[in-house]
Amino acid sequence: MRKAFVAVVGNVEERGVGVRAALEALEARGVLDEVRGEVVLVKPNCVSSTNQLATTHVDALEAVLEAVVAHGPERVILGEASAVDTEAAFQNFDYYRLAQRFDIQFLDLNRDRYEIFEIFGPNGEPVPVRVSRTALEAFRVSVALPKTHDTVKVTLSLKNMVVGSILGGDKIRVHQGYPATNLNLAYLGRWLRPHLGVIDGFAGMEGAGPTLGTEVPHRVALAGVDPIALDAVTTYLMGFDPCEVGYLVHAQALGLGTASLEEVEICLKGVVNLEELVRRYCPHRTYERQCHWDLVGTPLEPIYARLRT
Repeated sequence: MRKAFVAVVGNVEERGVGVRAALEALEARGVLDEVRGEVVLVKPNCVSSTNQLATTHVDALEAVLEAVVAHGPERVILGEASAVDTEAAFQNFDYYRLAQRFDIQFLDLNRDRYEIFEIFGPNGEPVPVRVSRTALEAFRVSVALPKTHDTVKVTLSLKNMVVGSILGGDKIRVHQGYPATNLNLAYLGRWLRPHLGVIDGFAGMEGAGPTLGTEVPHRVALAGVDPIALDAVTTYLMGFDPCEVGYLVHAQALGLGTASLEEVEICLKGVVNLEELVRRYCPHRTYERQCHWDLVGTPLEPIYARLRT
């Protein structure tokens, strides 16, 4: 089986340059040709409308849009379903200036058409959530940043796309305790996994992520078309073990990608060894409790077994 491929750029001096370099490694393999003729959703992380550190930077989006537009998509949508105010985030972080360069549509996914999916409560009971139809139907590009998290240890490309595709007040329904939350992220990934993931790690967030943490000047950029592999590599660069991040483990078990670094081909730029880029992020204060994500012995264990067959 062919290994997953992740491009990693280190010692980045400008975030846009770093993101472009990571995407160029994918372009060299022709994988971005899949964008041609597609309706493309470029999805930033706008968990805050006021804190730039918590939110995808416009320079990273600009670099991604350059690569996407160059490959002839039918239409490009910059969309997000923020838990706060999507339009305020777009305005405050200067996203609308991108329309001066690109023919793109801005969309608040909270106002999108939707389909209802049933995820899982802590006892396996069905929990309905509304999911954006644009996110379900488009070629999905997740543009995230490395942040610690208060429930699932880290938030990266998969979680950005999954939770950011759920409408408004339904987002909180994903959070059903540590075991169910990790399962829900992987389960929804069956329909919402990014086709292309980009991590702008010029500045990450540690501690009280995903909104109130402190800056880590990491100076990396990553890209890949296997979002699980991409997130696993980024998790490692943050100083955590990807095999101890529940939703990545579940996503691999459900066939969404690989979380095993041994099965990932890494293209390095700017450094010789991947280990040079590891920065040990301070975890969220609830980290020890977050470690209790295993489904064994919970009412979710038989559900998980059925999902894996």
